[in-house]
Amino acid sequence: MKKLLMAVIAMVTFATANAATSGIEDVQPDGGFNLGIQLGIPPVGDWDANMPMIAIDGNWTLTSGMFNAGKFGQNGAIDLGFYYGACHYTNEYWGREDGLFQNAVLARAAFHFEFVPKLDVYAGTFGGVNIWVPTKDSEWDSDVKGCFGMKIGAKYYFTESFGAKLEFGDDFIEGNYPVVQAGVTFKF
Repeated sequence: MKKLLMAVIAMVTFATANAATSGIEDVQPDGGFNLGIQLGIPPVGDWDANMPMIAIDGNWTLTSGMFNAGKFGQNGAIDLGFYYGACHYTNEYWGREDGLFQNAVLARAAFHFEFVPKLDVYAGTFGGVNIWVPTKDSEWDSDVKGCFGMKIGAKYYFTESFGAKLEFGDDFIEGNYPVVQAGVTFKF
């Protein structure tokens, strides 16, 4: 985890060092909507993940251009949104294989800042529930557990409305949020 954090810090430092000096337009306009689709590396635990976390998220920009950041222009945005992710796990013990299907249903909020043109860097928090549903002939019951944590990520827009995203996160309660996610994002 320390190596991952150092890589993110290096990326932000590099982006800051290469920022344009003429001012940067805000990537997140007021009232804008972003839709993301991504694959995540499921958390490692006692259960084996049979598929990556497949997720969709949506964010509405509540306010943007919050302050004049000098050479970065009128910058800063806050968004609020949702996240739904699904993953399947199995575990074999005493000669029997059990399965659990995870549904992560979360609300998310983030602060966005643009260091270089087309690169939206953000950090924020999320909270919600993980809904566990047994599969196969499992003896487990359905269960709902809380989920709360923080995330940091970046979106790079190749066009006005299409980009790629990379996100790192951690669930402080159960550790059931993907540590790394990558995918595409659409801006409307």
